[in-house]
This record gives sequence, C-alpha cells and structure tokens, in this order.
Amino acid sequence: MRKRLAGLAGWKRFAAAAAAGASATLAMPPLGAVPALAAGLVVLAWLLDGTARFKVAFVTSFAFAFGFFAAGLYWVAGSFFVVGGVTAAGGPAAVLGLAGLLALFLAFPTALAHRLTRPGVGRALALAAALGLGDWLRGHLLTGFPWNLFGHAWLHVPAVEQTAAALGVYGVGLATLIACLLLSVRDWRAWTVAALVVAVMSAYGELRLGRALRADVASAPLLRLVQPNIPQSEKWDREKVVIHLQNMMHLASSDPEPDVVIWPETAVARLLHSDSPLLQALGTSVQSRLGLISGAPWRENGRYYNSILAIDRDGRLQGRHDKAHLVPFGEYVPLRGLLGAVKLTVGRNDFTPGPGPSTLTLPGLPPFGALICFEVIFPGEVVASAHPPEWLLNLTNDAWFGETAGPHQHFEIARMRAIETGLPVFRVANTGITGAVDGYGQRLGQLELGRTGSLDIRLPPPAAATLYACLGDLPFFAGLGVLVVFALWRNRAVRRQHT
Repeated sequence: MRKRLAGLAGWKRFAAAAAAGASATLAMPPLGAVPALAAGLVVLAWLLDGTARFKVAFVTSFAFAFGFFAAGLYWVAGSFFVVGGVTAAGGPAAVLGLAGLLALFLAFPTALAHRLTRPGVGRALALAAALGLGDWLRGHLLTGFPWNLFGHAWLHVPAVEQTAAALGVYGVGLATLIACLLLSVRDWRAWTVAALVVAVMSAYGELRLGRALRADVASAPLLRLVQPNIPQSEKWDREKVVIHLQNMMHLASSDPEPDVVIWPETAVARLLHSDSPLLQALGTSVQSRLGLISGAPWRENGRYYNSILAIDRDGRLQGRHDKAHLVPFGEYVPLRGLLGAVKLTVGRNDFTPGPGPSTLTLPGLPPFGALICFEVIFPGEVVASAHPPEWLLNLTNDAWFGETAGPHQHFEIARMRAIETGLPVFRVANTGITGAVDGYGQRLGQLELGRTGSLDIRLPPPAAATLYACLGDLPFFAGLGVLVVFALWRNRAVRRQHT
C-alpha cells in the first residue's frame, strides 16, 4: 500500500490526498473516530514520500487539507439555505472557498517541511510540527477560525482530552500529530514512541480525573437555562417578537424559583439601549431571585452591538458584554466599499466589535466570563485576565445550521475551554445544544438539538487552576521548537549515511 500510494501521480495522487483528508474528519465530533485521523495522516505522509518536488508536495498537502475542511465544514452551507432564494446557491461555494483558504495554512508549512527533510522519523516529526503550526496559524490569522483542530479528535475520550488542561488544544493536537505520523515510519521504535505518547496523555488524564472531587452544590446558585427553539425564519418576525418573549418567560417560570434565568443569543429580537422601557420590563417580569441574563442587540452612540446583558430583578442593567469576534457577512461586511451590503442576517448595518473577553457580575452571583456564539472556540481568549471569572457563559444561536454536525461540534469545542481553564462552562442556545459542564468538561446536563424546554443546573465551583491557564501556548511552542531541532538533526544524520 505504501509503495502504491507513493507511486501515484497526477489527478490520482491529489484525489487520494483529498479522500484521505475527508476521511480524517471522522475523528472530529460528533463521531470521534480517532483511527480515521491516524489513517488519513499516514496516507498523506506516504503520498509525500513519493515526490521530491516542492510544487507537487504543496498541491498534495493542499488537496488533503481541502478535503479535510470541505468535509468537516459542510454545515456552513446551512446558513445560506436558511436565508433561501438566490442566496442558497452560494452555500456550496462558501464551503469550498472557506476550505480552500484554510487549506493554505496547512499546505505551505507542510510542503516546506517535506522540502527540508527525507523520508523517515525526521520527516514524520517535521510534518507534525508543520501541521501543528498550521493549526495555530489558522486559529489566529485573518480573524482566526480554530474549528476542528487536530486536538479536537480526542473530545470523546475522557482521559486523553484532559491533556488540554496542561497543553491546551494546540499542544494536544501537536502530540496527536506526532503519534499519528510516527505510524507512517517503518520502524518499531517509532511505533513504540507513538504508543507512549498516547499512553502518557491518557495517564495524565486519568490522574486529573481521579483528583476531581464532586462538590456539594446543594446551596449553590440555581441557573435556569432556556432553549426556546425558535426557527431562524421566525426569529426576526416583528409580529412574533412578543409571542417569543412570552414563551421564554413561560419556559422560565416553573418551580422552584431559580436564582438566575438565562436566555440565548439575541433572545430579545428588539434593538435595546440604556433608556429602553423593555429593559426594565424584562428584569421585573422574569421570575427569578437575582435577575435575567440574556442576549440582545444593543445601540449606543450610533453604533450597534451583539451583546449579553445582565439585568437585576429591579430591571437595572448590571453589566454588558459586546461580542468581539464578529462573523464576516453575518454581523459585518468586510471590505464593504467593494462588496456592498452582501449580508446574510437581518438589517443593513454592521455590528461594532467589542473590546474582547469581559467579566460580568450580577449581585448575588459569582462573576462570569461572557462569550457570544463562536467566541468560545478561541483557545486562550475566553478569560479577562484583569478580572478573572469563576465560570464561563456562552450564549449562542445554532438554528442557522439545522440538524448537522455543526451544533454538536460547537458544544464539544466549548467543553474544551472548560478543560483548558478549569472553569465550568454554561451554554445556552436558541437551539443548538444547551447544557453545562464542570471544570473537567464533565457534562452536568443538556437539552438536545431541536428541543424546546428549560434546564435547571446548580453552579459548581471551579476546578484547580490549570497549567494552560498559567502558561497559555508556551508548552505548544516549546514542543514545536524541540520537534524542529530534532527533525533537522535526524535528517542531517540520514544524509550523512547516504554520502
């Protein structure tokens, strides 16, 4: 099989690479088939061993990454179909365009690593470093989109996923790439190292989970999470705004009385401002001991924001978070002067980005880090360091993506933030998956996609401070440096043997 793959040329080579990339996505949530990722990466390595040309290596790597992203992000087209009409035709093109852009982040460093090394352990480690660096770059450049990172492959393996508490998801991804790509080398010692990498990750996770204590939360604040399950086609219907608000109040009104009621992103489909009568009415109308936390569009000084509002029981605004990571063509139009008002969402005005991670307070409730929609997917960017929170709250609306893998992946990625920070994460969706996890990523309860209802969960305390919360991506870059040095040293030794 190895020789056959290495000998492929032309379109057969690139088709095999794309198929390997597409099959590797089976490792991502909701399936979590890690062997599929290992198999896909081994095929990529064998294909690269069959050429010495940079150009061919680049196109082969691009084809693999393109297949990986096109298959893993197919659900993005769902938002175009929700809008319907002529816009729906742009869905497939958007997926392919996004896949092509993201593929560049992986293809160039991979082809460069191939150019600088020869087949063997040195090349396997160089490819691991290149793909790991590509993962980090696509998570940070051009606003960043760290979705379906290689480290997310372990999100269905409770022990191994805990490694993110020490290394972060990029570090977990780098370790995963090392283990997978060493399998491409015909050397039992490389396979042994690959097995040891996974064994060490698993042992660390088991140790961390073994130290997890189930806290007594009997007297902890009771949070009521409301998932109204409003179809996206009805969400901004002016004639139904009052009906939707009444339904959410009804879902929040059962006994026992909660300490706080939480509604999802833009649950209030009305533009609010500091003098809005509706603001006070919301706080006084919702039955809770402390107040309401809800998403709503906000206007201030002629600017518009996608916000989270913390409103006390007397209807006073106690805190506001404005979304910083805005969705291109959904919440703003990049290069508007050239592209005009090509926007998927209601309204022609762009939202203004907020300042970044923020910590909100509501009297009687521990301070929380506020995150809107995909702000939760950015590792290391969910906690305001100046005012550390005791838990994280993610409000979202995944109705755009229907019954696809997207909402499941979104929830699982949010769990990764809990493991990295050691903070409980509560997630409230219009529809998507509403639920909560503790500081170890262990599920405390959830409402499934497409279900209407409310969920009562008591707020657990944070887990012990994590190494990742202290060091961030430093372990990842340290590992990256060690890999590069070792790969180049190993490659030099191989060249000496052949001269």
